[in-house]
Amino acid sequence: MSMSSSAALWAPLSGNALRRLITVGWILLLLAGLVGLVQRLAQGHLPAGYGSYVPWGLWVALYFHGVGIAGGVFVIGALGFLLDWPAFRRPAVLRTVIVLCLAAIAPAFMGVWLDLGHMERAARIFTSPSFTSMMAFNAWMYAAFVVIAVLSWVLSYRADSGWLKPLLCLGIFFSVLFPSQSGAFFGVVDAKAYWHSALLPVVFLTSALTAGGATLLAVVAIISATGARGEWIGDDEAVNAIRRLRVITIVGLVLYFAFEFAEFSISLWNPVSHAPAVDLVLFGPYWWVFWIVHLLLGGLLPLALFSLGGPRAWSAAALLVAVCFVSARLNVLVPGQAVGEIHGLQEAFQHERLNYIYHATAMEYLVGSLLVAMGIGLFVLGRRISIAVASRSSTVA
Repeated sequence: MSMSSSAALWAPLSGNALRRLITVGWILLLLAGLVGLVQRLAQGHLPAGYGSYVPWGLWVALYFHGVGIAGGVFVIGALGFLLDWPAFRRPAVLRTVIVLCLAAIAPAFMGVWLDLGHMERAARIFTSPSFTSMMAFNAWMYAAFVVIAVLSWVLSYRADSGWLKPLLCLGIFFSVLFPSQSGAFFGVVDAKAYWHSALLPVVFLTSALTAGGATLLAVVAIISATGARGEWIGDDEAVNAIRRLRVITIVGLVLYFAFEFAEFSISLWNPVSHAPAVDLVLFGPYWWVFWIVHLLLGGLLPLALFSLGGPRAWSAAALLVAVCFVSARLNVLVPGQAVGEIHGLQEAFQHERLNYIYHATAMEYLVGSLLVAMGIGLFVLGRRISIAVASRSSTVA
């Protein structure tokens, strides 16, 4: 099958029908998200499932997932531009990559902001930071990355600029750094044996590259399927991009699950140690997150689709990885909090907010829908602005 003929398999719908379907889906996500936002602002944290022992839940997982996608997308897109990969070498493609990064990281910030008890104090991490705190260090690092990404977007319109490539190299450095630091954010907590692992920064970086490659693949496929091939000119070039991103995502999946197996095997095969957090991941109330969402839908099924299918199957596999790999964050975040440091503490005090078992509530899922809708809306808006500015620049020139 030729590349051009295989491109026709990307979507069973016409371009207009697919655009309408995406628009309807976005409106539904937005409306559901607004309901959750009203509940959050009106009732605070009371409708949420987290409490004193497990204070971080779905929104914090989405936060780490969003910044991971942003970092992975930037690394792949910037490297493709710097190394002159086919289908990645044009400034228009680089701008789309940057817009996708910003569209992923902005909802992540909103998610962690809504998770705060006093949202009005969020700015203090910039006005009066303590850089001995890993949280403050990460916040300033994310801010620096956003500035670098925006400057790179601006410079991409100047073909003769000598600053673009050095700035992209600096952006790649930060993109590799902050997923790793997200893992270090947990790894430095000595009191949590499940988190205190030198492998965790590597696992977070690998999942970021995997989810970033899958998200970028899905975006290329959707843009091409809707007939809006402004960045990837022609079916052949778009398929070339998808083929390269498919390889990157497959390698990322294999490496991630190899690292995860190595991490779990230390606990499962060590005869003198016991890891209750690993038991919670594999056999506890969260078993379905690992076995169904993470391993089956986020791993085995995408690998099968990547191996056996064509571009349309690869697009479906990429969407599965991009969505379901939030489970990789949940499998680290929740079980690490669900094990008490002091034996008998949960039995000593009885209250509905003093519970080590966390389940996300309807309000949390609704706000999660808002974050997804926000990301989609920002990407569409940012891409239109990029195209409009490019058109205006060419007209002036």
